[in-house]
Amino acid sequence: MNQYQTIPPDTIFRLNDEFKADPRPNKVNAGIGIYLDESGKPFVIPIISKIAASLDFKNFNYLPISGDTTFLDESAKLIFGNNLYKKFNNKLAKQGVVGGTNGIYLWANLIQSIDKNPTIIISNPTWENHNKIFENFGFNIIEFPQLDKNNNFNFKALEKNILNNPNSYILFQGGPTHNPTSVNPSDTEWKLLSKLLKDNNNSALFDFAYAGLGDNFESDCFGVRHILENKIPVSVNFSYSKNMTLYQHRTGILVILTDNNKEKLILESNLKFLFRINNSTPPAFGELIVKNILQNETYKKEWLHTLSEMSASLKKRRQLFNKYTNNRFKFILNQKGFFSLINLNPSQIETLKTKHAIYLLPNSRINFAGMALEQIPYVAKAINSI
Repeated sequence: MNQYQTIPPDTIFRLNDEFKADPRPNKVNAGIGIYLDESGKPFVIPIISKIAASLDFKNFNYLPISGDTTFLDESAKLIFGNNLYKKFNNKLAKQGVVGGTNGIYLWANLIQSIDKNPTIIISNPTWENHNKIFENFGFNIIEFPQLDKNNNFNFKALEKNILNNPNSYILFQGGPTHNPTSVNPSDTEWKLLSKLLKDNNNSALFDFAYAGLGDNFESDCFGVRHILENKIPVSVNFSYSKNMTLYQHRTGILVILTDNNKEKLILESNLKFLFRINNSTPPAFGELIVKNILQNETYKKEWLHTLSEMSASLKKRRQLFNKYTNNRFKFILNQKGFFSLINLNPSQIETLKTKHAIYLLPNSRINFAGMALEQIPYVAKAINSI
Protein backbone atom coordinates (compact mmCIF):
# COMPACT_ATOMS: atom_id res chain seq x y z
CA MET A 1 0.00 0.00 0.00
CA ASN A 2 3.01 2.33 0.17
CA GLN A 3 2.57 3.16 -3.52
CA TYR A 4 -0.22 5.58 -2.63
CA GLN A 5 0.39 9.26 -2.04
CA THR A 6 -1.66 11.59 0.13
CA ILE A 7 -4.22 13.54 -1.87
CA PRO A 8 -4.92 17.08 -0.64
CA PRO A 9 -8.37 17.49 0.95
CA ASP A 10 -11.21 19.09 -0.99
CA THR A 11 -10.81 22.87 -0.88
CA ILE A 12 -14.43 23.69 -0.07
CA PHE A 13 -14.96 21.06 2.61
CA ARG A 14 -11.60 21.78 4.21
CA LEU A 15 -12.60 25.43 4.49
CA ASN A 16 -15.93 24.39 5.96
CA ASP A 17 -14.17 22.27 8.57
CA GLU A 18 -11.95 25.23 9.49
CA PHE A 19 -15.05 27.40 9.83
CA LYS A 20 -16.80 24.90 12.11
CA ALA A 21 -13.71 24.69 14.35
CA ASP A 22 -13.42 28.50 14.65
CA PRO A 23 -14.72 29.51 18.12
CA ARG A 24 -15.23 33.20 17.27
CA PRO A 25 -18.93 34.16 17.55
CA ASN A 26 -18.79 36.67 14.68
CA LYS A 27 -17.52 34.17 12.09
CA VAL A 28 -19.04 34.20 8.60
CA ASN A 29 -18.98 31.33 6.12
CA ALA A 30 -19.17 32.93 2.67
CA GLY A 31 -17.49 29.94 1.05
CA ILE A 32 -19.60 26.78 0.88
CA GLY A 33 -22.42 26.90 -1.67
CA ILE A 34 -25.61 26.64 0.34
CA TYR A 35 -28.63 28.94 0.67
CA LEU A 36 -29.42 30.31 4.14
CA ASP A 37 -32.44 32.47 4.90
CA GLU A 38 -31.99 36.20 5.46
CA SER A 39 -31.40 35.64 9.18
CA GLY A 40 -28.61 33.16 8.44
CA LYS A 41 -30.51 30.00 9.37
CA PRO A 42 -30.57 26.78 7.32
CA PHE A 43 -33.39 26.94 4.80
CA VAL A 44 -35.57 24.17 3.38
CA ILE A 45 -38.21 25.20 0.85
CA PRO A 46 -41.55 24.91 2.73
CA ILE A 47 -43.35 22.73 0.18
CA ILE A 48 -40.35 20.38 0.19
CA SER A 49 -40.63 20.01 3.98
CA LYS A 50 -44.38 19.42 3.66
CA ILE A 51 -44.01 16.68 1.06
CA ALA A 52 -41.10 15.05 2.91
CA ALA A 53 -43.18 14.85 6.10
CA SER A 54 -46.13 13.33 4.22
CA LEU A 55 -44.27 10.48 2.53
CA ASP A 56 -45.45 7.05 3.64
CA PHE A 57 -42.37 4.88 4.01
CA LYS A 58 -43.82 1.41 4.30
CA ASN A 59 -41.72 0.16 1.43
CA PHE A 60 -37.93 0.54 1.40
CA ASN A 61 -37.36 -1.62 -1.66
CA TYR A 62 -34.88 -0.54 -4.31
CA LEU A 63 -35.81 1.82 -7.08
CA PRO A 64 -35.17 0.57 -10.62
CA ILE A 65 -31.56 1.05 -11.72
CA SER A 66 -32.55 4.05 -13.87
CA GLY A 67 -34.66 5.60 -11.09
CA ASP A 68 -38.35 6.27 -10.58
CA THR A 69 -40.03 6.43 -14.01
CA THR A 70 -42.35 9.31 -13.12
CA PHE A 71 -39.45 11.26 -11.61
CA LEU A 72 -37.47 10.82 -14.84
CA ASP A 73 -40.31 11.87 -17.13
CA GLU A 74 -41.46 14.82 -15.01
CA SER A 75 -37.87 16.05 -14.70
CA ALA A 76 -37.38 15.95 -18.47
CA LYS A 77 -40.65 17.88 -18.93
CA LEU A 78 -39.43 20.45 -16.41
CA ILE A 79 -36.06 20.96 -18.09
CA PHE A 80 -37.22 21.10 -21.70
CA GLY A 81 -40.83 22.28 -21.37
CA ASN A 82 -43.89 20.30 -22.44
CA ASN A 83 -43.67 21.02 -26.17
CA LEU A 84 -40.02 20.00 -26.62
CA TYR A 85 -40.56 17.04 -24.30
CA LYS A 86 -43.37 15.73 -26.51
CA LYS A 87 -41.28 16.28 -29.63
CA PHE A 88 -38.05 14.66 -28.41
CA ASN A 89 -38.98 12.28 -25.58
CA ASN A 90 -38.65 9.15 -27.70
CA LYS A 91 -35.00 10.16 -28.26
CA LEU A 92 -34.12 11.19 -24.68
CA ALA A 93 -32.10 8.66 -22.69
CA LYS A 94 -32.64 9.25 -18.95
CA GLN A 95 -30.85 8.07 -15.81
CA GLY A 96 -31.40 9.08 -12.20
CA VAL A 97 -28.14 10.11 -10.55
CA VAL A 98 -26.80 10.68 -7.04
CA GLY A 99 -26.62 14.46 -7.31
CA GLY A 100 -24.78 16.65 -9.80
CA THR A 101 -21.27 15.31 -9.17
CA ASN A 102 -22.37 11.75 -9.86
CA GLY A 103 -24.10 12.85 -13.07
CA ILE A 104 -20.92 14.43 -14.44
CA TYR A 105 -18.92 11.37 -13.38
CA LEU A 106 -21.38 9.02 -15.10
CA TRP A 107 -21.38 11.09 -18.30
CA ALA A 108 -17.56 11.17 -18.40
CA ASN A 109 -17.47 7.42 -17.77
CA LEU A 110 -19.93 6.86 -20.63
CA ILE A 111 -17.97 8.99 -23.11
CA GLN A 112 -14.65 7.44 -22.11
CA SER A 113 -16.07 3.95 -22.71
CA ILE A 114 -16.35 4.71 -26.46
CA ASP A 115 -13.71 7.42 -26.94
CA LYS A 116 -10.33 6.90 -25.27
CA ASN A 117 -9.08 10.40 -26.08
CA PRO A 118 -12.05 12.79 -25.84
CA THR A 119 -11.62 16.57 -25.89
CA ILE A 120 -13.76 18.89 -23.79
CA ILE A 121 -13.76 22.69 -23.71
CA ILE A 122 -14.25 24.10 -20.20
CA SER A 123 -14.40 27.62 -18.82
CA ASN A 124 -11.65 28.94 -16.57
CA PRO A 125 -12.63 29.25 -13.80
CA THR A 126 -15.22 26.57 -13.25
CA TRP A 127 -16.41 24.38 -10.38
CA GLU A 128 -13.30 22.54 -9.23
CA ASN A 129 -14.85 19.06 -9.51
CA HIS A 130 -15.25 19.47 -13.26
CA ASN A 131 -11.53 19.35 -13.99
CA LYS A 132 -10.92 16.60 -11.43
CA ILE A 133 -13.52 14.31 -12.98
CA PHE A 134 -12.49 14.86 -16.59
CA GLU A 135 -8.80 14.51 -15.77
CA ASN A 136 -9.60 11.25 -13.99
CA PHE A 137 -11.15 9.87 -17.18
CA GLY A 138 -8.34 11.04 -19.44
CA PHE A 139 -10.10 13.87 -21.23
CA ASN A 140 -8.04 16.41 -23.13
CA ILE A 141 -9.16 19.62 -21.41
CA ILE A 142 -9.08 22.91 -23.30
CA GLU A 143 -9.79 26.01 -21.24
CA PHE A 144 -11.15 29.40 -22.23
CA PRO A 145 -11.40 32.48 -19.97
CA GLN A 146 -15.02 32.78 -18.79
CA LEU A 147 -14.78 36.54 -18.17
CA ASP A 148 -13.48 39.37 -20.29
CA LYS A 149 -11.77 42.43 -18.83
CA ASN A 150 -15.17 44.01 -18.06
CA ASN A 151 -16.46 40.96 -16.16
CA ASN A 152 -18.78 40.00 -19.02
CA PHE A 153 -19.06 36.59 -20.65
CA ASN A 154 -16.06 36.10 -22.94
CA PHE A 155 -17.91 35.03 -26.08
CA LYS A 156 -14.96 35.66 -28.39
CA ALA A 157 -12.68 33.37 -26.39
CA LEU A 158 -15.16 30.51 -26.52
CA GLU A 159 -15.86 31.11 -30.20
CA LYS A 160 -12.14 30.83 -30.95
CA ASN A 161 -11.88 27.54 -29.07
CA ILE A 162 -14.91 26.09 -30.83
CA LEU A 163 -13.50 27.01 -34.25
CA ASN A 164 -10.12 25.51 -33.34
CA ASN A 165 -11.62 22.32 -31.89
CA PRO A 166 -14.42 20.93 -34.05
CA ASN A 167 -15.97 17.59 -33.04
CA SER A 168 -15.27 18.25 -29.37
CA TYR A 169 -17.48 18.42 -26.30
CA ILE A 170 -18.23 21.71 -24.56
CA LEU A 171 -19.20 22.02 -20.91
CA PHE A 172 -21.74 24.73 -20.18
CA GLN A 173 -23.40 25.65 -16.92
CA GLY A 174 -27.12 26.15 -17.44
CA GLY A 175 -29.02 29.40 -17.13
CA PRO A 176 -27.59 32.86 -16.40
CA THR A 177 -25.82 31.54 -13.30
CA HIS A 178 -22.31 30.09 -13.21
CA ASN A 179 -20.08 28.71 -10.49
CA PRO A 180 -18.00 30.66 -9.54
CA THR A 181 -18.48 33.75 -11.73
CA SER A 182 -22.30 34.11 -11.97
CA VAL A 183 -21.81 35.18 -15.60
CA ASN A 184 -23.08 33.15 -18.55
CA PRO A 185 -24.11 33.73 -22.17
CA SER A 186 -27.07 36.01 -22.92
CA ASP A 187 -30.00 34.68 -24.97
CA THR A 188 -28.48 36.30 -28.07
CA GLU A 189 -25.15 34.61 -27.36
CA TRP A 190 -26.87 31.23 -26.82
CA LYS A 191 -28.33 31.58 -30.32
CA LEU A 192 -24.92 32.37 -31.79
CA LEU A 193 -23.35 29.48 -29.88
CA SER A 194 -26.01 27.14 -31.17
CA LYS A 195 -25.02 27.92 -34.75
CA LEU A 196 -21.32 27.58 -33.92
CA LEU A 197 -21.89 24.16 -32.35
CA LYS A 198 -23.89 22.96 -35.33
CA ASP A 199 -21.41 24.27 -37.90
CA ASN A 200 -18.44 22.68 -36.12
CA ASN A 201 -20.07 19.39 -35.14
CA ASN A 202 -19.65 20.01 -31.41
CA SER A 203 -21.65 18.41 -28.61
CA ALA A 204 -22.89 20.26 -25.52
CA LEU A 205 -22.94 19.08 -21.92
CA PHE A 206 -24.97 21.26 -19.57
CA ASP A 207 -24.25 21.04 -15.86
CA PHE A 208 -27.46 22.61 -14.56
CA ALA A 209 -27.29 23.18 -10.80
CA TYR A 210 -29.12 26.50 -10.26
CA ALA A 211 -32.22 26.40 -12.47
CA GLY A 212 -34.76 28.93 -11.25
CA LEU A 213 -32.25 30.86 -9.16
CA GLY A 214 -31.13 33.22 -11.92
CA ASP A 215 -33.97 35.16 -13.53
CA ASN A 216 -36.88 32.71 -13.44
CA PHE A 217 -37.21 29.05 -14.23
CA GLU A 218 -38.48 29.38 -17.80
CA SER A 219 -35.94 31.98 -18.92
CA ASP A 220 -33.13 30.13 -17.11
CA CYS A 221 -33.80 27.15 -19.39
CA PHE A 222 -33.58 29.14 -22.63
CA GLY A 223 -30.05 28.05 -23.61
CA VAL A 224 -30.52 24.32 -23.16
CA ARG A 225 -33.95 24.37 -24.83
CA HIS A 226 -32.68 26.36 -27.80
CA ILE A 227 -29.84 23.90 -28.36
CA LEU A 228 -32.20 20.91 -28.11
CA GLU A 229 -34.67 22.53 -30.48
CA ASN A 230 -31.88 22.92 -33.03
CA LYS A 231 -31.12 19.18 -32.75
CA ILE A 232 -27.55 19.70 -31.57
CA PRO A 233 -26.14 16.72 -29.63
CA VAL A 234 -26.78 17.65 -26.02
CA SER A 235 -26.59 16.11 -22.57
CA VAL A 236 -28.07 17.68 -19.45
CA ASN A 237 -26.92 16.93 -15.93
CA PHE A 238 -29.64 18.44 -13.73
CA SER A 239 -29.31 18.69 -9.95
CA TYR A 240 -32.02 19.43 -7.38
CA SER A 241 -29.58 20.18 -4.55
CA LYS A 242 -29.89 23.97 -4.70
CA ASN A 243 -33.28 24.62 -6.26
CA MET A 244 -35.13 22.12 -4.08
CA THR A 245 -32.76 22.42 -1.08
CA LEU A 246 -32.16 18.64 -1.23
CA TYR A 247 -28.40 18.95 -0.70
CA GLN A 248 -27.70 15.84 1.38
CA HIS A 249 -30.31 13.74 -0.43
CA ARG A 250 -28.29 13.78 -3.69
CA THR A 251 -31.06 13.97 -6.27
CA GLY A 252 -30.59 14.53 -9.98
CA ILE A 253 -31.04 13.29 -13.52
CA LEU A 254 -28.79 12.85 -16.56
CA VAL A 255 -30.59 13.25 -19.91
CA ILE A 256 -28.91 12.62 -23.28
CA LEU A 257 -30.37 13.33 -26.73
CA THR A 258 -29.96 10.44 -29.15
CA ASP A 259 -30.74 10.11 -32.88
CA ASN A 260 -33.72 7.77 -32.56
CA ASN A 261 -35.65 5.53 -30.18
CA LYS A 262 -33.48 2.50 -30.88
CA GLU A 263 -30.35 4.45 -29.98
CA LYS A 264 -32.10 5.79 -26.87
CA LEU A 265 -32.73 2.25 -25.60
CA ILE A 266 -29.15 1.22 -26.35
CA LEU A 267 -27.74 4.26 -24.54
CA GLU A 268 -30.02 3.72 -21.54
CA SER A 269 -28.74 0.14 -21.26
CA ASN A 270 -25.18 1.52 -21.14
CA LEU A 271 -26.11 4.12 -18.53
CA LYS A 272 -27.79 1.45 -16.40
CA PHE A 273 -24.75 -0.81 -16.67
CA LEU A 274 -22.31 1.93 -15.62
CA PHE A 275 -24.61 3.18 -12.85
CA ARG A 276 -25.19 -0.35 -11.54
CA ILE A 277 -21.49 -1.14 -11.15
CA ASN A 278 -20.80 2.23 -9.47
CA ASN A 279 -23.91 3.02 -7.45
CA SER A 280 -26.38 0.14 -7.88
CA THR A 281 -29.64 2.16 -7.72
CA PRO A 282 -30.48 5.84 -7.06
CA PRO A 283 -31.56 7.03 -3.59
CA ALA A 284 -35.36 7.11 -3.37
CA PHE A 285 -36.10 9.88 -0.86
CA GLY A 286 -35.25 12.86 -3.06
CA GLU A 287 -36.75 11.34 -6.21
CA LEU A 288 -40.06 10.72 -4.42
CA ILE A 289 -40.17 14.32 -3.16
CA VAL A 290 -39.41 15.74 -6.61
CA LYS A 291 -41.97 13.43 -8.25
CA ASN A 292 -44.69 14.57 -5.86
CA ILE A 293 -43.88 18.23 -6.49
CA LEU A 294 -43.69 18.06 -10.27
CA GLN A 295 -46.83 16.02 -10.92
CA ASN A 296 -49.00 18.28 -8.76
CA GLU A 297 -49.57 21.73 -10.30
CA THR A 298 -50.41 23.35 -6.94
CA TYR A 299 -47.22 22.06 -5.32
CA LYS A 300 -45.17 22.96 -8.39
CA LYS A 301 -46.54 26.50 -8.44
CA GLU A 302 -45.69 26.95 -4.76
CA TRP A 303 -42.17 25.64 -5.33
CA LEU A 304 -41.56 28.00 -8.26
CA HIS A 305 -42.91 30.92 -6.23
CA THR A 306 -40.40 30.16 -3.46
CA LEU A 307 -37.61 30.04 -6.05
CA SER A 308 -38.59 33.53 -7.21
CA GLU A 309 -38.46 34.72 -3.58
CA MET A 310 -35.01 33.20 -3.18
CA SER A 311 -33.82 34.94 -6.36
CA ALA A 312 -35.19 38.26 -5.10
CA SER A 313 -33.37 37.78 -1.80
CA LEU A 314 -30.10 37.11 -3.64
CA LYS A 315 -30.50 40.39 -5.52
CA LYS A 316 -31.19 42.19 -2.24
CA ARG A 317 -28.02 40.77 -0.68
CA ARG A 318 -25.96 41.81 -3.70
CA GLN A 319 -27.36 45.35 -3.49
CA LEU A 320 -26.57 45.56 0.22
CA PHE A 321 -23.01 44.33 -0.33
CA ASN A 322 -22.53 46.85 -3.13
CA LYS A 323 -23.83 49.65 -0.91
CA TYR A 324 -21.41 48.91 1.92
CA THR A 325 -18.44 48.39 -0.40
CA ASN A 326 -19.12 51.81 -1.96
CA ASN A 327 -19.61 50.48 -5.50
CA ARG A 328 -16.14 48.91 -5.46
CA PHE A 329 -17.60 45.70 -6.92
CA LYS A 330 -20.50 47.21 -8.84
CA PHE A 331 -20.25 44.49 -11.49
CA ILE A 332 -21.92 42.05 -9.06
CA LEU A 333 -25.24 43.79 -9.61
CA ASN A 334 -25.37 42.47 -13.16
CA GLN A 335 -24.61 38.92 -12.06
CA LYS A 336 -27.11 36.19 -11.16
CA GLY A 337 -27.15 33.40 -8.61
CA PHE A 338 -25.20 32.55 -5.48
CA PHE A 339 -21.67 33.63 -6.28
CA SER A 340 -19.29 36.28 -7.53
CA LEU A 341 -15.52 36.52 -7.86
CA ILE A 342 -14.34 39.68 -6.12
CA ASN A 343 -10.69 39.44 -7.19
CA LEU A 344 -8.97 39.49 -3.82
CA ASN A 345 -5.44 38.09 -3.59
CA PRO A 346 -4.48 35.15 -1.33
CA SER A 347 -3.01 37.44 1.31
CA GLN A 348 -6.23 39.45 1.55
CA ILE A 349 -8.32 36.28 1.76
CA GLU A 350 -6.08 34.98 4.56
CA THR A 351 -6.38 38.29 6.41
CA LEU A 352 -10.17 38.11 6.21
CA LYS A 353 -10.05 34.68 7.80
CA THR A 354 -7.46 35.28 10.52
CA LYS A 355 -8.38 38.84 11.48
CA HIS A 356 -12.12 39.01 10.78
CA ALA A 357 -13.32 35.35 10.87
CA ILE A 358 -14.64 35.66 7.32
CA TYR A 359 -14.17 32.57 5.17
CA LEU A 360 -13.88 32.85 1.37
CA LEU A 361 -12.55 30.32 -1.13
CA PRO A 362 -8.94 30.82 -2.29
CA ASN A 363 -10.18 31.98 -5.72
CA SER A 364 -12.07 34.84 -3.92
CA ARG A 365 -15.50 33.36 -4.62
CA ILE A 366 -18.06 34.90 -2.29
CA ASN A 367 -21.44 33.25 -1.67
CA PHE A 368 -24.18 35.82 -1.14
CA ALA A 369 -26.66 33.03 -0.48
CA GLY A 370 -24.72 31.95 2.61
CA MET A 371 -24.69 35.30 4.42
CA ALA A 372 -27.38 36.74 6.67
CA LEU A 373 -28.46 40.29 5.85
CA GLU A 374 -27.00 41.53 9.13
CA GLN A 375 -23.63 39.96 8.32
CA ILE A 376 -23.21 41.66 4.94
CA PRO A 377 -22.26 45.15 6.25
CA TYR A 378 -19.66 43.52 8.51
CA VAL A 379 -18.20 41.49 5.63
CA ALA A 380 -18.22 44.50 3.30
CA LYS A 381 -16.48 46.78 5.79
CA ALA A 382 -13.85 44.14 6.50
CA ILE A 383 -13.16 43.78 2.78
CA ASN A 384 -12.91 47.58 2.45
CA SER A 385 -10.32 47.64 5.24
CA ILE A 386 -7.81 45.31 3.58
